[in-house]
Amino acid sequence: MLCFLAFGSCYLLKNKVQYFIKNSYDWSVDLKNENYISFGDSLFLRQNSEGKSKSFYQHFSTGVCFDNRCRPLDITLHWTISGRYLGFEMPKGEFLSKTDHDPFTRKEYIQLNEILSNSDLPFREIKYHELMNQPESSIESVNAISGATSERIKDFVIKNAAYTTYKIWKLVYGESQKFIEYYTDRHLNNSNLLNLLESQERKDIIWGLLHMKDTLSFSIPLKNRLLSLIQSDDPYLSYNAVYAIPKAYLSDADFLEILFLSYLNISDASTKNSIVRKLKSAPSLSQNLISKSRESILEIAPQEISSLLKIYEKHRVKDSATIGVVRKLMNHPNAYIVKLAKDFLSNYEKSLYQNQ
Repeated sequence: MLCFLAFGSCYLLKNKVQYFIKNSYDWSVDLKNENYISFGDSLFLRQNSEGKSKSFYQHFSTGVCFDNRCRPLDITLHWTISGRYLGFEMPKGEFLSKTDHDPFTRKEYIQLNEILSNSDLPFREIKYHELMNQPESSIESVNAISGATSERIKDFVIKNAAYTTYKIWKLVYGESQKFIEYYTDRHLNNSNLLNLLESQERKDIIWGLLHMKDTLSFSIPLKNRLLSLIQSDDPYLSYNAVYAIPKAYLSDADFLEILFLSYLNISDASTKNSIVRKLKSAPSLSQNLISKSRESILEIAPQEISSLLKIYEKHRVKDSATIGVVRKLMNHPNAYIVKLAKDFLSNYEKSLYQNQ
């Protein structure tokens, strides 16, 4: 009974509030064996002892205003180096409470963590006064009043804690996250990029692919990871992996040969077309790649034959073995392929005449 009457004091004896998303290890701040880069006095980049970036975190000491009062919010938020939300924690003794002053339950903390991990919620377009059915003149201040939760957001907030949910979500996806993405993009190197591409989270992988640059130096581990993503069963990942291929990798004969074999095994049309564009833009094609393509040309689909002939034309592939295989296409059952073969051979004969 005494504990019930003095609930706040009993709560202080519990472990600190700390929740992180699934598939992430302990991101809690640990000053041992780590280095930190400070941006201002509250945002930090965590690095291991070798200087490899691990994550960002920021401490917020602010207020959540409702019911004619502002209640303090003391919380630390964590992000990956791509700006993806990782989790939150509060100092020991601190906790979140609802409008009726009851502390969050464990179930509600878990629910909040799930809400914060969703970057697609409509909070970006919602103003503070729209959280409750109240006049527009109410703003985020001690004058904000309580009321029934708006139908628009009731499924996206903790019951009786709409203001707190909204406030923390806006902190997660606010200016700090924008800065984190900007900073990582400006300082992206092979090591950080490989960490992102090897993440268990699809969002990290996509972010890494969308931020790859032609200025990156050639890296065998990065090359191998890129190829594995190109061969992924996920068409969106595969397409973006092809699109992200840096120019330096198009000079690697081994990479191009595997890329061509991937082309033959991929079914997604957009990804296949993207591979064709990459092969056409390569400085040159190895004899081994040309040989492998000749071996498959009579068995692949008409659209693939068409693409391969365009690649030959772009790289001026005119060796006798290739010309011989193209001649065999004159007997192909598809009239369109027969026409493409005729046009290819006609251009070949014109080039011979012009070189005489």
